[in-house]
Amino acid sequence: MSASLAKTRLTQALASDRAIAAVASVQERSKAAVVQARAHEVTRPSRHRKLARDWGSGNSIVGMDARQLRDQARHLERDLDVADNALNVLVQNTVGSGIDVLAAPRLPGQPIDRDLAEKIDDLWDGWWDAPEVTGMHDYGACQQLLARTWFRDGEGYYQDLIGPVAGLVHGTAVPYSFEMIEPDLIPLDLTDPARNIVQGVEKNAWGRPVAYHVYKQHPGDAYGAMLETKRVSADVLHGIRNVKRLHQVRGLSVFASAMSRFEDVKDYEESERIAAKVAASMCAYIKKGNPDRYEPGGGGGVAGQMVVPNTAGDRELRFVPGIVFDDLMAGEDIGMIDSNRPNPNAANWRMDQLRAAAGGIGVSYSSLTLNYDGTYSAQRQELVEKWGGYLMLAERFIALAVRKQRVRFIEAAVLAGKLRMPRGWQLRHLAASTYVRPVMPWIDPLKEAYGRGEAEDRGWTSPQQNTLLYGNNPNDVERERADWAARRQELGDVPPAAVAAQAERGAIRAATTTAMLRD
Repeated sequence: MSASLAKTRLTQALASDRAIAAVASVQERSKAAVVQARAHEVTRPSRHRKLARDWGSGNSIVGMDARQLRDQARHLERDLDVADNALNVLVQNTVGSGIDVLAAPRLPGQPIDRDLAEKIDDLWDGWWDAPEVTGMHDYGACQQLLARTWFRDGEGYYQDLIGPVAGLVHGTAVPYSFEMIEPDLIPLDLTDPARNIVQGVEKNAWGRPVAYHVYKQHPGDAYGAMLETKRVSADVLHGIRNVKRLHQVRGLSVFASAMSRFEDVKDYEESERIAAKVAASMCAYIKKGNPDRYEPGGGGGVAGQMVVPNTAGDRELRFVPGIVFDDLMAGEDIGMIDSNRPNPNAANWRMDQLRAAAGGIGVSYSSLTLNYDGTYSAQRQELVEKWGGYLMLAERFIALAVRKQRVRFIEAAVLAGKLRMPRGWQLRHLAASTYVRPVMPWIDPLKEAYGRGEAEDRGWTSPQQNTLLYGNNPNDVERERADWAARRQELGDVPPAAVAAQAERGAIRAATTTAMLRD
């Protein structure tokens, strides 16, 4: 009786549970079927609009797409000249021939120690020629390669090497070199929550990188089948990353948002070129002659075969200037093939696509397409707007690469006895410097020089700042001007008095202003 009672109770409980589950399932389906009211129309799903789906955190997106985007960006650089030019424009306007560093050692609120600055500049000029471990690039080329890797792959890395290192011979008297590392060497698929490793980057509890796990060989090399990693501290290994989300560890290529458009342009241009080549190969055709010369079928003949044989065999009509078709048979005519190639609308379509792609990459449309049509005001406006973006990239590159390498260079020079730190100074005082970025190009040199001269005369800027805007070292300019003045004194070519020079400059300024107003 106990077993029977237990069985009855169990059967009733199961039935009750199934009924409750069925009701809950119906309620869930009803909730899913109801379209919730939304405040913004763009968030309402419909058959005409697909809503974007959130793929998770920035690290999740990087883990899914970074390698494919990196490989595709390299493919575009190799095979699409416009993409290669986009990288050239970014590198040219961000680092140029190399961001130079001018020593300005000083205590806060004190003037620059000129003697110490000259010693630092001399050591820096020597180190510039051989700063990296392979000895294949000077510092300007290293900056260009790092910046290009940063833009194309989304990130680039370098490792500091100071003092005696096994197997390494420093290229200069200052025992400091660095090693440039491609992002492929830091595995994206190395994630270990137990050790707080995310995509090859080991972090602390606050999310700060404390170490990188780096392949000993490049995974793309022929001997890179057996891949082993080594742990490198974040104190000596630094990265430059293109990140757009908080807590994002690895970077994405600048081509990410414009890559589909570039691929469309590449495919369309290739199709147009092939169509134009095919059209150029076809010229004309011969319209056959009188229908009476063909057997309609029957009568012992073959349908569609000419009754009168062509005793001359196959004919060739070669096109030459002034050709006269005098060997056509009766009823034959020449028909010209109109291929409509090249397509007159192809250029406009291509320009519209590249105009949109330029905004996504961060370069100016004129520089990307090499199309400089337009008025002075339009070109000036485009240059001014885009130059702000170039300055942002240059400042980020200086903060993440050049300034850190400068501090390491000063530290290595002090430790090696090449520099002596004055009493009461700190390393940051000795490493104080001025960073010379690429100069914004001039559209109208006369107007640009006039504006800068007016700003200097009114006290809005200093001569040193104007000299830096030309990309020159103010100290070198000052020495060269003094040397030139002394040379003119030796030759007896005494410069005019200051008053006369000022009056002459005022006359030139008045004439220039009149001409500008007239224009």
